[in-house]
Amino acid sequence: MTATVWFNHGFSSLHNICGLLRQGAAEHGRRPRIVLSHSNPDFVARPQADLFFTEPDLPDDSAYVDWCLETVRRRQIDVLWPSRRAAALAARRDELEALGARLLCPASPEVHELLEDKAACYRAAASLDPELIPLHRVARTFGEFERAVEELSALTPRLCLKPAKSLFGLGFKILTGPGGELAAFLGGDPVRASLAEARAKLDVPDEAFRKLLVMEYLEGPEFSLDCLALDGRLLRASVREKPLAAGRPERLIRDEELVGWAERLTRLFKLSWIVNIQFRRGRGRPRLLEINPRMAGGLYFSCLAGINYPYWALRLALEPCEDQLPDQLYDLQVAEVHVPFIYR
Repeated sequence: MTATVWFNHGFSSLHNICGLLRQGAAEHGRRPRIVLSHSNPDFVARPQADLFFTEPDLPDDSAYVDWCLETVRRRQIDVLWPSRRAAALAARRDELEALGARLLCPASPEVHELLEDKAACYRAAASLDPELIPLHRVARTFGEFERAVEELSALTPRLCLKPAKSLFGLGFKILTGPGGELAAFLGGDPVRASLAEARAKLDVPDEAFRKLLVMEYLEGPEFSLDCLALDGRLLRASVREKPLAAGRPERLIRDEELVGWAERLTRLFKLSWIVNIQFRRGRGRPRLLEINPRMAGGLYFSCLAGINYPYWALRLALEPCEDQLPDQLYDLQVAEVHVPFIYR
């Protein structure tokens, strides 16, 4: 699997991803050459790279993809594994492949854009089963937000909201009743807000309103599925049950029902490589939270169960090896500690 793989501007979790690639290569041989680029010259994953360079500040998708094409040609890149502007790169896949580079983008540009918009994702996923989707309303104005709250309050006891487009759960709020605002404010609670607070923040002119979803709040744990797929076929999926309280371990469990839904969604959206699909259970069955066309920050937890997802995705991109994919372990509790290291 000797190859040069380039990760463009991504998240700090690339430090772990690169480590997993090296670990897989140590076990199976033929270590890839890892190239990283980022707008921050002190990007935390830089020490993991065989080659690092700073990305230019470019004005739009077209200019950025042009720069990527030139970089692939000049640096002799075999595999481009994108984070930044993945949909724009997918739209010009043919140009990249003409240079001899494989693009590890999980979806077509159209599907990638659809999955980034949770409202659009819900509309498409409902074609499998409307009951898979949580009760929700889309609000594009403050008036629509008020109507959504009124309608859903008659159907479910607790509500939450989140932006239609966001990363890492940013903007997610559980709506609470009156009282407790001062305690939440002084305690720095990042996810709870009273309805009065939400109204005060969201009462803006229509043109300034950011599209969001008002939803039923689903009690119980969140299930995060790290998935390895190829051309719409789910090859492996690890189910991480997240703890209800901070500081407790995650659990790697066997849940054939959730894996079955991940398989259907993978087929529906024709996904490839590594994606993350999140569920909660509500009203007696799984409900889809979101589909992320990228590697999750907690992917390295799933790799502890015997499947080195980044290594096998890269290997699949370079050679047929489905029949060599390992089985996984279950019923593991996994946790992490932060370990300091000398940057350089």
